[in-house]
Amino acid sequence: MSELRPDALPPPSESYVHELEQHLLTEFGGRNARIERLRRLRFMEEPVDIPAAYRATTREVRTPLAREQLKRVVGSLTANHPTVSVPPADQTSESRANASRRERWTAAALRRMKNDAGRDIFGMFVDALVADGTGVMKLVYMPERWTGYPRRGDAGPETDAAFNERSTRFKRSAPFPLAWRDVDVLTFYPLIGDDGVEACLEIAERPKWLMMRRYGLIEDRRSGRLTPAGRASSSEGPAAAGGSVRVVEYWDREHFAYLVDGHLVRRGRHAYGAVPYVMAHGNQSPSRDPAKAGESMLASVEYLVPLLDRLLTMKQNAVHLYAYPTPKLTGFAGSDGALGDDGRPPPIEFRPGEILPLFPGEDLSLLQWSGTPPDLDELIALTRSMIDQAGVPTVLFGIAPDGNTSGYYLNQLINAARLSFNQITRHAEQALERIVQLAWRLVEHRVRETVYVYGDDDAAWLGLSPRDINGYYAVRARLEALAPADEIAQGAYAANLVAAKLASRRWAMQEKLGIANAAEMQAEILREEMMDDPEVRRELWRREGGADTEDAERVAQAAASWRRRDGGRRRTISRRGFANWPRSTRTKSASPSSRRRARASAGPPNW
Repeated sequence: MSELRPDALPPPSESYVHELEQHLLTEFGGRNARIERLRRLRFMEEPVDIPAAYRATTREVRTPLAREQLKRVVGSLTANHPTVSVPPADQTSESRANASRRERWTAAALRRMKNDAGRDIFGMFVDALVADGTGVMKLVYMPERWTGYPRRGDAGPETDAAFNERSTRFKRSAPFPLAWRDVDVLTFYPLIGDDGVEACLEIAERPKWLMMRRYGLIEDRRSGRLTPAGRASSSEGPAAAGGSVRVVEYWDREHFAYLVDGHLVRRGRHAYGAVPYVMAHGNQSPSRDPAKAGESMLASVEYLVPLLDRLLTMKQNAVHLYAYPTPKLTGFAGSDGALGDDGRPPPIEFRPGEILPLFPGEDLSLLQWSGTPPDLDELIALTRSMIDQAGVPTVLFGIAPDGNTSGYYLNQLINAARLSFNQITRHAEQALERIVQLAWRLVEHRVRETVYVYGDDDAAWLGLSPRDINGYYAVRARLEALAPADEIAQGAYAANLVAAKLASRRWAMQEKLGIANAAEMQAEILREEMMDDPEVRRELWRREGGADTEDAERVAQAAASWRRRDGGRRRTISRRGFANWPRSTRTKSASPSSRRRARASAGPPNW
């Protein structure tokens, strides 16, 4: 692929982008041709080669094997949502809390951007890795979504607290300032350097009327092409044009430029610090040829599936000719005047089931195959077997290869078949990590404000500020291609390792159960254990005459914190120890009379 160093990238002029476009279209022509051929195979658009003489009686047979294989592989890889975990910068409680907050915010932000796009962005990306061999995602900052951001003084004199509250309310109600998209790999043309994608073009067709309105263009009534309004002549003017127009986007690590119908309409510096595209290959090969760098799951059956279609079409045609044979007349006894200009007898009208009168000596027979017919069934079975070996095994379709229906046997075959997905899974995880890092970088350096998103589980607003990020971008994404039965087996395996003291609980939660924030889960388990501790319940009842759930939760949190500081050892909590806890974790003391009234109304404790 083309290589270009960042310090050698020129400012994007219109002529520079045009020259780069022509160069990349030529370089990636082979890649696009192969992906288009594989897509025709996927959508059953590849025609079967039938001789012209047989097209009238032959019906094409196009098998959905390629499409069904892709559906099962993609479904297996995207059955579980990817998880994002942030390793704390250090072991302080502040760093752990920051990591937990960033994990929850990131999960909610990815869900919000996916909903805004109206597409399963990561699912489409995985689909492209599997089907096309290469997937591309894009993440950009959209400052126009925060148009109308509150300014100090536009609502009259107000305090700092009032202004902060007004700006926070605006940011929560405004559209999300980041946009996440999946990009068709056929429209993406990267320039690869030592540090990955250092510049790229995205060449796509966009609605003409939208581009006219967005960039202030008009349509030339004679040529139908768009042109800037400042270059208009008397023969030009605005028009409610339909159709599409070619849009070229240029991006490198410093600059961007947009060309619409060949005209430069916008360019400048984006200050992202990186190209806002993430490209990854599915099954990556060592080749630097764009047509061979990323291998589709269909590459191994690229010629086998069309072969199977041809064999099945032949089989169908053979059955058709056997069931509806062609009649043949021999011993023609008509007069010479009945012959045609070519010396042949005229065709007769043959209707099955009706009596056809013949002249003496004439014989009507049916054309049949003479000799030993080719064994099409054997060829079809052989081709199916090769497809099963080269493509996705039928065991993922729920079909045992040799009729053995043993559950353990099928599970072992499924696990072996999924080994071919490992490279795709790793590349998808790495791509999602780069997207998350880019989102954090945009919040820190471009938005430069706290960005809010509504949480997934706790139903609360989550905010991430530049101070929360502070240049720390460590993140890990995990994509588990597991079925529910596999999750049960993984959980049992992890529990056995922990019981044998061969692994920690934190490792088991993160690596085997897919729990992103294991520390928070352990703290929650400790709180529940303390809530069940009879000493805690008895002390709560003694001090308050029956505490409510919120008070009990605060005491349990304090007890869990005390147990973590004490090394996790289980001890009996004395009344003196309870009294020595910080007052912020204890319930507010009540008067003796109020405690007596509470006891009388609440009844005895249920121990």
